[in-house]
Amino acid sequence: MNCISSLRFLLVFGTLGAFSAGAESASELPPIIPAEEIAEQLSPSTPLPAGRKRKIGFEPAGEESIITQPAPVSGPVSQRIALQAIEFEFDSDRLTPRARQQVSELAKALSLDALRPLIFAVQGHTDSVGDRDYNRGLSSRRASAVKRQLVAERIAAHRLVEIGLGEDFPLPGLSGDDGRNRRVEIVHLGATDEGNVAPVAQDTGRRALLIGIDAYQSVVPLDGPVNDAEAMHAFITTDLGFDDGDVMLLIDADATRANILREIEEWLIDGTRPGDEVFFYFSGHGFQQPDTNGDESDRFDETLVPVDVAVRNDRTIAGMISDDEIAALLSRLSGRRVTVVVDACHSGTSDRISVVGEGWRYVKSPRRPDGGLLLLGTVDPNQAVEASAPEAFLSTKDPQLRAADVSVWAAVEAHQKALVDEEVRGAPLSVFTRRFLSGLRDAEADADANGVVTRSELHAYLIRESEAYCARHANRCRRGLTPQLHAALHTMDAPVFGPVLVPVSQQARVVKDILVGPKSSAEGGSGGGVKLQIQQGTRLEVGTELEIVVTSPRGGHLVLLDIDALGDMVQIFPNQFSVASGVPTSVRAGEAKHVPDFALEPSFRLRVSPPVGLGTLVAVISNDIPQLNTLTAQHKDLSVIERPKAYLVELAEVIRASGDTPDRRVATLDYETVMPMQ
Repeated sequence: MNCISSLRFLLVFGTLGAFSAGAESASELPPIIPAEEIAEQLSPSTPLPAGRKRKIGFEPAGEESIITQPAPVSGPVSQRIALQAIEFEFDSDRLTPRARQQVSELAKALSLDALRPLIFAVQGHTDSVGDRDYNRGLSSRRASAVKRQLVAERIAAHRLVEIGLGEDFPLPGLSGDDGRNRRVEIVHLGATDEGNVAPVAQDTGRRALLIGIDAYQSVVPLDGPVNDAEAMHAFITTDLGFDDGDVMLLIDADATRANILREIEEWLIDGTRPGDEVFFYFSGHGFQQPDTNGDESDRFDETLVPVDVAVRNDRTIAGMISDDEIAALLSRLSGRRVTVVVDACHSGTSDRISVVGEGWRYVKSPRRPDGGLLLLGTVDPNQAVEASAPEAFLSTKDPQLRAADVSVWAAVEAHQKALVDEEVRGAPLSVFTRRFLSGLRDAEADADANGVVTRSELHAYLIRESEAYCARHANRCRRGLTPQLHAALHTMDAPVFGPVLVPVSQQARVVKDILVGPKSSAEGGSGGGVKLQIQQGTRLEVGTELEIVVTSPRGGHLVLLDIDALGDMVQIFPNQFSVASGVPTSVRAGEAKHVPDFALEPSFRLRVSPPVGLGTLVAVISNDIPQLNTLTAQHKDLSVIERPKAYLVELAEVIRASGDTPDRRVATLDYETVMPMQ
């Protein structure tokens, strides 16, 4: 078979650790390790440098890349500590009181000046008693519980990556069923260097289409959406750096169905290219209409209501814009970073009431059949969604939407009414839009105070503020206010607006910090270890077919990872096509391994695809052990790895468990993806 996959590059931030829980008798309780002792074991041996800067030189196609070495960061790979006092209730992820004391000491240690610039892994380990998959899941839930407790004690979430490793990594010299394997480990992975490394400027464009409608012609007029749109316009031009020429504003009579669809087509789609940022905002009526293509479990499509809709004699509405139409248009924005904000509710004087009665639903609540949150990118379009589990206004029911980095914000949950904020005098704004703006503009949503408001931070802030508003106005808020976010799970820590601005030097360094260790270097084409090269060079046009060459002084099995300019990581080898065709992963000592091998009939091809920008390729050579095969088998489908840091931590543990010397088993290479010359 001859299949095509896309080569992609991503930015990775390192933060990881390990933890485990053991059930000891009361007379054998492990001691609580104080913060000072934890810090002493995890601290670098010498002070960290204030910062590093690095320039990348791109060589002509086909020549070996020469990359300037970054200054080293102190601290051996083995800086880790096991905290046996972190225990849990039986068969549960609920921390015991003593465990909470130990986590508090850990939080104190991580807050000290010596550790504040560092990132850590929180790893959960079990013994081999019981089912393997169950042990892995339980250790993962317990690791998450430790991270939640640390975040509650003011440790920034971006400094921590939780991972459950189950029974796969017993302590050296112990059998798998030995109870001492039940442990929690905290592992130092290197420096964050946030704000200390100069970002790489990218020539990216941006376009915004903002719509606000008060003066409806045939349905109930509103009071506030025009103010909402104008406030959003002021925010993105003043605070986000959009030029006035980047923004199209459709107000009242201009916001007809024809105008809205035309501007999405011409202004947002035709006016941008891969790598650009696109923002679509709508404040006005939202409604429903019968589903015509059978993709809705409740048989209704969600709609936006333009100013010129008409009400028929049977009180149905003609001329609305369905979610299917919006999804089809957004699917043509592949390679862009797309943010959609829908504050589409109904209002009278202060409450937003229905268009033609009380039987409306605003947007479908994004929930799985088990009640869990559905995030964009997690829905399998081939599986039916139960009727009791409504979908989002826009979801991945349309597989083409997966080609775009889309986040969709909605003001309320299904059958809730959005409200105009009565607590602030002056021009009326909705509760949702006012708090969306304050969370970003005033950084009120910046929970870890690092200067960046992420999607998860803003969503948590909006929910918290909306619930507080309802508590103060219970008589007006009988159904509650629950702002919705639909975004790919792996992008929840990305900034709400703007690209993920991480310098290419930092991407490669953090990968090395996790896989190799802060003191080591693993640049492609340097040193006596693994060498990594792309035959077509380091500046790659979209559409180019690639051949990657890896050589290693020692034999082993190859894993290739790809980190693109938006921070998405993909395991490009081994992949489902290479596995199905029996392509060996083995690399012979001193011989070049080509991926794919164009000298033979390839089972797959690698083709450069958007987004444009700087990224990193990573090659790892490791011994063939069960843990490696288990890890790579989970990510052979060429889809974005939802938790890249956790993947890297587990891969580092595989290298460590196999007895390899990491600095001679890993190589990284930086690339630039560009659009073809016209």
